[in-house]
Amino acid sequence: MKRFFFPAALGVLALAFVSLLYAADVLSVQVQSTEVRSAPKFWAAPVATLAYGDRVTPNKQEGDWYQVTVGGKTGWIHKTAVTSRQVTLASGGSTVSTATSTDEVSLAGKGFNESVEKNYAQTRDVDFSQVDAMSKLTVSDAELKAFLEQGKLAEWGSTP
Repeated sequence: MKRFFFPAALGVLALAFVSLLYAADVLSVQVQSTEVRSAPKFWAAPVATLAYGDRVTPNKQEGDWYQVTVGGKTGWIHKTAVTSRQVTLASGGSTVSTATSTDEVSLAGKGFNESVEKNYAQTRDVDFSQVDAMSKLTVSDAELKAFLEQGKLAEWGSTP
């Protein structure tokens, strides 16, 4: 009996070890939308777009960037756009508003929503109009690259 127990136990441990090696972390997109880029740089050309709640499995990590494959295209996504928590869009009971914007959903996923904003504003003399205006600004990849080159700035998180 002992002769059979040891090989069986060894086999189970080996199988568990191999499954841990191949178990990949699944990440959820925690921002309204994000670009999957051709290289691990903010100004690299986009190859795909992901939306809030989309799930991806990283192939590898390089610094603050995850390499992922989306729709047959391989690219890079920055760690600030994803979380290891599963985030989903889900409807609740009949009291749930159907007019929720993707901006509100994204903020709620980070623990900040209109209710929290109103409560914060009531307890402090705060005007969120400028924050709201800034959140509507967009910067193209070309403008971002030109800004970084003109200012001779190193990529965020990299060494010069």
